[in-house]
Amino acid sequence: MIGSDLLTLQKKILFQEGDAAKELLLIKSGNVLCLKMSKDRLIPILMARDEDIIGESAMLEDKTYQYTAVTLGHVETISISKSQFKDAFKKSPSWIKQLSELMVQRLASTSALIAENRVMSPLILSDEEFTPEIEVELKNMLNQ
Repeated sequence: MIGSDLLTLQKKILFQEGDAAKELLLIKSGNVLCLKMSKDRLIPILMARDEDIIGESAMLEDKTYQYTAVTLGHVETISISKSQFKDAFKKSPSWIKQLSELMVQRLASTSALIAENRVMSPLILSDEEFTPEIEVELKNMLNQ
């Protein structure tokens, strides 16, 4: 088995921005909202869905998580530990590593721009899906 399974049935914080990276997660089913804090606001940067992977940038760069990931309802994931990821990645050709690192840097720059400019994109979540009430609820979860 590559990783371990996780099943959640409600909103749950998978990891928070700034936490030490321990794993990456493959979303088997469900939705995981990825958010960055920008001053006093939470800004959605990605809605991870079936077959998406989250936390990979922290693994590749050996850094902390650069965003917070929260499950939205029923979510199934497969967890790949840091050591499992590093062992598999060591076996890759050097150009794969370089390409992956470049893509992660570009994604991090884009995510930072979205958060800095407080861009709310309907491609991630609509205003109806990410209401001020939902933002307050998520902030309260993060502050517990």
